[in-house]
Formats: sequence, structure tokens, C-alpha cells
Amino acid sequence: MATSAQLCREITAGRWDEALRALYGAQQLQRQRARYCAALEQFELYFGPGRQVQVYSAPGRAELGGNHTDHQHGYGLAAAVTLDLVAVAARNEDGYVRVKSRGFNKLDVIDLTVSGPQAGESTHSASLIRGIAEGFRAAGKTVGGFDAYTASDVLRGSGLSSSAAFEMGMAAVWNGEYGCGLAPAQLAKICQYAENTYFGKPSGLLDQLTSAVGGVIFADFADPQAPVIEKIHADGLLPPGMFLCVTDTQGSHSELTGEFAAIRQEMEQVAAALGRQVLGQVKEADFWAALPRLRQRCGDRAVLRAIHYFEENARALAQRDALRAKRFAAFAQLVLESGRASFALCQNVYCSTDVRHQGLSVALALSQSILQGSGGAWRMQGGGFAGTIQAYVPQERLARYRSEIERVFGPGSCYVLCLREHGAVRVI
Repeated sequence: MATSAQLCREITAGRWDEALRALYGAQQLQRQRARYCAALEQFELYFGPGRQVQVYSAPGRAELGGNHTDHQHGYGLAAAVTLDLVAVAARNEDGYVRVKSRGFNKLDVIDLTVSGPQAGESTHSASLIRGIAEGFRAAGKTVGGFDAYTASDVLRGSGLSSSAAFEMGMAAVWNGEYGCGLAPAQLAKICQYAENTYFGKPSGLLDQLTSAVGGVIFADFADPQAPVIEKIHADGLLPPGMFLCVTDTQGSHSELTGEFAAIRQEMEQVAAALGRQVLGQVKEADFWAALPRLRQRCGDRAVLRAIHYFEENARALAQRDALRAKRFAAFAQLVLESGRASFALCQNVYCSTDVRHQGLSVALALSQSILQGSGGAWRMQGGGFAGTIQAYVPQERLARYRSEIERVFGPGSCYVLCLREHGAVRVI
């Protein structure tokens, strides 16, 4: 190991170029050198010079398929992307974890001798750190303190799972600094436990697992406590010159909790009418046979959202098969079908009570106007109503696409991404 100042000199001199190129690609090399050096300098500013440090990375993720299917025990498809969280960390001996994150004024300080969820902590990152520590202990591992500075490119609210990247970054630090030797899937389950139990968010496992493992992850959530996971290697999945763009439409989720919740509630209302808890337990033939009764009992929107589940679940499986076979044209067609289903069936592209703010719809319409006939594709991703869309953009239309998107939604709103093969790792 080396000090933060020594590592910065080594990075500037190109010693770590191979490691950085493997994560971010050659075109990002200069930017990542500067970014890593800035993080090392900030670590020294907050925690003092001369510390022996290591640097960890945990990627964000993009939803590729399976919109509102996971909570019904269906299929999910997601990919690790090149936007990530970087953590500069140094082990300490005082039993405290101290984490300073770029963009946040507060220094998280966690006393590891204090266990269990703490009052007033549940909505803060400190609760996640405490929960991850408890997860390591439950796995029979001894963990101690560390000091860390984190810098994340996975912006909050971007639909790219900034929380999972943070959790996996912290787990990777403990796994590396204390030689715990836990496998990526084990780390993902620890992070999910922390988010569920300490942070109070009933998330599934796909986000954490994608960040932990990297590549493309296909998950079968028939048993949500033990989902069946398949990794598809990212190399060669996108044709040469095809880019994944994610656009932040600058809409706020703050008033949309009820809209999100209604999707799950209505799907489960249909399942309950058929004697099941979730749609993943319902035979599709039984659903169609009961359609007249379901319309009367549950209402048409609930019925349409159930149809979305069955169609989208089948699409996610077909998307996996297309990626396995490296048939991008077939995959892209399924992406377009998913996007249309979000409009017509799931009805989560816009909120009908706020007709002045339909940013996702505008972004999708703009994407269609630019990418129609190009071999690309576009769809909404995430919970919906506001937030982000994704588009697969060929290189010859990339400059125009990005320029037009940012003209409408503001500078920096369009992220040009690549798929990332590596999950959470120690980089240096």
C-alpha cells in the first residue's frame, strides 16, 4: 500500500492506467486519473496526510428490462454501468467508521460497539453503514473501523441506483481492509439486509447484486428470498458504435409516492381476486379467463397493469435470450415494446393529474424523432412518472441526440454510458 500522495503521483504517471481502462474504457482515462487524484486529495484533507490507503469502486446500474415485475416475483434484467462510486479508505484501530461523501456536509461517524438500528439514523447513510457492519458480523466476520472519502458519479435520483453503489462501496472496503473474503453475492445480500432493516426501504436484491457482480444480471424472483441469478458478460453485448444514454428529465419524485405505490397495490389486488398474493403466482390463462369479473372487482387500470406484468415479464425473458445470442436488433425491438407498454398498460410514464409536467413523455417523443429508423431504441426506466429514460444511440446520431436532449432538459442531463464488466472491486 501507499499513501494518498504517493498514489496520486503514481496515477498521474500512468502506473494505474490498465486498471482504470478496464473499468471505464480508454476514452475516460484522463478524466478518471483526475477524479481519483481529487478523491485522494480530499481524503488527505479530511483525515490527514501519510495514511496508507486503498481505492475501491462500485458501479451504478441501469434497468434493461422487467419494469415493475420484480415485486410481483417475476424476472428482472439490469446492467452495471461505468458511472460509479469511488471510495478512498484507510483502516483504523479505534473502532469507528468515519465517512465523508462529496456533496454532503455531514461527516458520518459510526461507533461499531453500538449495534442495532439507532433512533434518528434511519434516513441517513450512517444507518446503511451500521447495517452493513452488522451483516458482516452475522456472516461470522470480524470487522473494525476505517476512514473513507467517497466521490460518486451516480447522482441521486438518476435512476442508476446511487444507494446500491454506496452500499457496495462500503461493503467492498470492509471486505478488502479486513480480509473477509466474502463472495459478491454474499456482499449484495448484506447490503440488501442493511437497506431493508436499518434504512427501512423494502428493496429487492437486483440493484445490489448488479453492483456487486457487474456485467448484465438476469434474476428470477419466484422466491424473492433466494432469487436465481445469471450473469451475462457485458463484452460484445452492444454492437460497436452503440451507446447507452440515460436522460434525467429533471422531474421530482417528491409528490409521487402514492403513484408508485398504486402500481404494486393494483397488481396485487388482481392477484388477490384470483386467490394469490402476487401476479407471479397467477397462471396467465386464469387471468384472461377471469377478465370480466376482474374488471368489475378491481377496475380497468388494475387489469391493464396486470396485463403489463404478464407481457413485460415475458419480454424480460426474451431480452435475456436475445442478449445471450448477441442479437441486438431483437433486443432493441423488445426495448421499444416495453416503452410502449409503459404508456398503454402500466400507465407510469406521466401523472394524469399534472398535465403541465410530462417530462418522460417529452424525452421519449424527442428520442423517437431523432432515433427512428437508426437501429436504436428508447424506453422509460425505473418506477416512472418522473425521473429517467434510456436510449440506445448509434454513434452517427450520438452528438445530435445529446445536443437536442440537453437543449430541452438542460446541460449535463444526458449521460453517455458503457456497460461495465466488473462489479465492486479494489482498484488500487
